[in-house]
Amino acid sequence: MRFTVLGPVRAWREDAELELGPPKQRALLALLLVRAGQPVALSEIVDVLWAQDPPSTAVNVVHRHVGSVRRLLEPGLAVRAEGSRLVRSSGGYRLNVGPDTLDLLRFRHLSESARRTAAEGEPERGAELFAQALALWQGPTATGVPSDIQTHPVFSGVDRELLAIAKEAATTALVSEVPERLPTVLQQFAAHHALDETLQAQLIRVLATTGRRAEALEVFSAARNRLADQLG
Repeated sequence: MRFTVLGPVRAWREDAELELGPPKQRALLALLLVRAGQPVALSEIVDVLWAQDPPSTAVNVVHRHVGSVRRLLEPGLAVRAEGSRLVRSSGGYRLNVGPDTLDLLRFRHLSESARRTAAEGEPERGAELFAQALALWQGPTATGVPSDIQTHPVFSGVDRELLAIAKEAATTALVSEVPERLPTVLQQFAAHHALDETLQAQLIRVLATTGRRAEALEVFSAARNRLADQLG
């Protein structure tokens, strides 16, 4: 199976995309994917799905959604069987996936390899690995879950993590050869973080360094006007 959470929450079995069910079931899967390989306590699941106002039936609803997700991931599983993907763990549940099946884990693996490679004196290769990692991003984390759930720190924290890596990628690229795909990826990030002055400045420098001076000037002008209008 394959999963994405860096953007829309999606899942495939071979080449067939799966229907992930109702909104809170989709949100539960998104939470388990963001915390892949780690136990997620039942109390945390309830907090993410209902914040400060869970219904009296919250725990039962979670158990029902867990059963549905488990059958979705392993359709041949017998009733009440534990399965091997979504398992009980430390008073909650753990989803077992790896970097070869989940974009977030692949992103983290590539980012760590990029950082290590650059530190070992190969900034060009490090910048290319950062570019590969950032190319996995398809939009805000867990797109498609209810908006009040998507703003929970468990998801917004991943967005901050990606933003930090985008800035690190730009810094690495500016001391080496800028990978061909990096300016486009940075433009996508910058569009979603329009008030982040550091990222806008790095994008301008990357565009100028790669000979795209007209685009760099356009970004500068747009960022200056936007910051003046919205922040004073």
